[in-house]
Amino acid sequence: MTSGMPRTMTRDRLFNWDRDTALAVAPRLTWLHPNWITTASLILALVGLAIIWHGMDWGSAVAGAGLIFASRWVDWIDGHVARATSRATNLGGLYDIAVGYVTMVLVMVVIGLRQNDLALVWAGAGAAVLLRLMLMGVGWGLAKRQRLGVVPWNPQKFLTPRQRPVMRRVKWGLDVCRNDYWIVLFALAGGAGLQVWAWAYTGVVVALTIWVAAAAARYVRRVHPAAPTQKVRGLQSEPGPC
Repeated sequence: MTSGMPRTMTRDRLFNWDRDTALAVAPRLTWLHPNWITTASLILALVGLAIIWHGMDWGSAVAGAGLIFASRWVDWIDGHVARATSRATNLGGLYDIAVGYVTMVLVMVVIGLRQNDLALVWAGAGAAVLLRLMLMGVGWGLAKRQRLGVVPWNPQKFLTPRQRPVMRRVKWGLDVCRNDYWIVLFALAGGAGLQVWAWAYTGVVVALTIWVAAAAARYVRRVHPAAPTQKVRGLQSEPGPC
């Protein structure tokens, strides 16, 4: 009989093959500086966006989407390299996060303008910015609360394991819907496919923002209370009156 754990692991690897292949390559690239890898991700994204912007045919949609996917695939690698080589810094983390989310804002803007869909421009870009502000605020708060040396600008890895099973399942579903290879599959339908993908992605981002807010509230209130200050620890260690 096959247990639930292998089925879960197989399903996770099936839907997240892009992450797994990138992380398999990452150990071979530790000789590179993480910021170089982040910059390569940015260049790939900008080239892909330029192709989508300047071309209105099916080929430009597919080629541009492919380069955007390649950019996001490379983005999995820089964090692994930074941690493996002890070069993880707050500045490097901010650069990585900025590149990732500026890219997604530009993707929404470019697709919306290409398809003459101004509502998508505002909704897609606004949702991406709101999610980033939420994640950065939560990450900063957790760093201050737990006295972390490096701020987790993307605190989802902190929050997810400490949630109830139903919350973890919801998060897994949202992550599957946000996987970067979907843009290439939708691009096979041309510009209209990119437009449908962008609206669907916007909805998922809004749902994820709500999830992060709920998960952070539970983490703070029920899972990991604030570390006591030095003054409080001193008072607690003193013997009380007899």
